[in-house]
Formats: sequence, structure tokens, C-alpha cells
Amino acid sequence: MVVGTGALVADIAEVGLTPVREASEKTAAVVQGYGRDVGWAALAEAAVALGHGAIWVATNADSTLPSPRGPLPGNGALVAAVATAIGRQPDEIVGKPHPRLHAESIARSGAQRPLVVGDRLDTDIEGANNAGTDSLLVLSGVTTAADLLAAEPKRRPTYVATDVRGLLVAHPATATDGNTFTCAGWTVRAQDRLELSGTGDPLDALRALATAAWTTSTTTITPSDPSAESALTTLSLG
Repeated sequence: MVVGTGALVADIAEVGLTPVREASEKTAAVVQGYGRDVGWAALAEAAVALGHGAIWVATNADSTLPSPRGPLPGNGALVAAVATAIGRQPDEIVGKPHPRLHAESIARSGAQRPLVVGDRLDTDIEGANNAGTDSLLVLSGVTTAADLLAAEPKRRPTYVATDVRGLLVAHPATATDGNTFTCAGWTVRAQDRLELSGTGDPLDALRALATAAWTTSTTTITPSDPSAESALTTLSLG
């Protein structure tokens, strides 16, 4: 039984399975993917099929989707609705952060140095780390600079950029000397808080701040000059 778009129905049929939209005692599995038209009736059919013992596979567990109006419910939110109703979680989640799709992408493309580009720490970046690949976090989606500074090790990206134009530019590394962290024209000194000074691209300031925060587990920031204060405001870290 398919909960999702017509494209997911076609994918299920392509591999030799028989897609249905209504539950019965013969329903062997429920495959749940995102669809804007997925409503209560489809979720109810899924609950019935799962109540009869069907296997439950979710394409992904992204709780939200970014939009110009703010975060909107994603597939993970719809999966959570069914999980609340039936008191169990999916048997398999094949999308990020699980490594299956990453491994499939690498195998199909023959990539020698794959790079995962995404805007979510808990799916894109964690998925890249689970698959052992480098990652580029873009700040054009749901993840903020503050989220990046607080990221746990499994959700820390290799690179960070404002948006996908970051694929076309060099990413300066952060140098570390004791409790001092420098990136391009910015310096972060870590004591009981992170003191930012310098000038240049605010993104380089964020790179230095991230390395300092991850090293010291400190996320409280103080600007030491007007340039630093302006950069923090740009990064919404003021």
C-alpha cells in the first residue's frame, strides 16, 4: 500500500510489486512517502494495514520542509501521525540519515570523492557522516548558524556556505593554536565565552566560531569590535 505521490506508486510497480491505495488483510507492506495531497484518509488506510501486521517502510523522516513562509510539515510529521495512532515506529526508514540512498548514489555515479550538499543537520549532514562522505551545509534552508554551533559530532559538516554557490568558491580552513581559532580575517579567542574579532566575510567568522564551539563546547559569543558585532548580526548570532 502506497501513501504518497503517483511517482512513488510507479516506483513500487517498477520493481514488480502491486501498489494499492486501500488497506486489506492481504496488504503486505505500507510504503509512506511525502505528498502534498496526503490527507487523513490515506493515513487512516495506513493505520488499518499496519494494524493487520503489514511491514512499514518510510521513504524519509524529515519533520519539516522549508518554504518562504517558514517550516512546513514534512514526511516525518506525517509518519509521526501514524506512529502516534498505532503505537509503533516504521520498520525501515530508507532515506537520510540512513546510509542506503547515499551508498546507492555513490554506486550509480561512480563518485570517487562524493560530496553531500544539504540544509539539514539531522538528515543531510548526519547521513553524509554515516556514509563516510564529505558534506556541505547550506544555510538557505532550515539550519541556522546557531544550530551549526550547537551541532553534535555526528551532525557536523565538512564545509559550510550561505547557499549552493558555495560549490564554486574556496573554503578557507580554520587554524587552531590553543584556545585561539583563526579563519581568513577573523579570530576567535575562547575562554568562558567566544570572543570574536576581525574583519571580512561573516561566513569565515562562522567557520572560526564553529570550530571553536565544537572544540570548547562553548556557544556564548561576545564581539570585541564593531566589525565583529556586524558579522554576528548578519549571522543572526547577535
